[in-house]
Amino acid sequence: MKLLRISAVLCLFLGVTSLANAQTTADLPRGNVSGFGSFALSASDGLDKGYGGGASGAYFFTDAIGFEGAFSTRTFDVAATGDNQLSGGEVSTNILSLNLIGRFATGSIQPYVSGGVAFFMYDYTIDSVVASQLAQFNFTANEEIENTIGFNFAGGADFQFSDRVGAFVEGRYTIATADTTGGLTDQITNITAATAGEQQFSVFTFNGGIRIFF
Repeated sequence: MKLLRISAVLCLFLGVTSLANAQTTADLPRGNVSGFGSFALSASDGLDKGYGGGASGAYFFTDAIGFEGAFSTRTFDVAATGDNQLSGGEVSTNILSLNLIGRFATGSIQPYVSGGVAFFMYDYTIDSVVASQLAQFNFTANEEIENTIGFNFAGGADFQFSDRVGAFVEGRYTIATADTTGGLTDQITNITAATAGEQQFSVFTFNGGIRIFF
């Protein structure tokens, strides 16, 4: 039994070694395009967990250094807080990012790190229950989360199954602070009370998807 266990471990080691050495650094692809799904955990007060996805493309000038452009979208529930001055609702977050990426050229398994700037676009909708309650008292709420610029940082690994097809997993941290504006309008007098605040978007995202190499 002990000999069988040793043989199994040895076979596993040889299999992983074979996968890692199946491709030399001279064969590494220069670029890729990807599609992925996302699960996001918020570190910011007022934001719940979210789901989404996106697409990206990268090009490497050397085996190790390249640039990456990505689009991703996520949807979060937003709770009212003293900082954001919102009534609560849902926000769709669309992110355009441009990153510098560093790849560890180890063969078919390619760890990487990346980081760069990101443009955050928000589409906020007030909770329908809150809107209905305000309407009963002849009030209308108009609230927005302003678009902003932030940063993102990631670490992950590519798994190249063939010359053209692979997969990846990564963890990505995005950070931004968005201004919020609001107004509560009395439908009878047409008088509006304006408010302003800010919402932090510090989010840990776990992404996974398919890569096409070229």
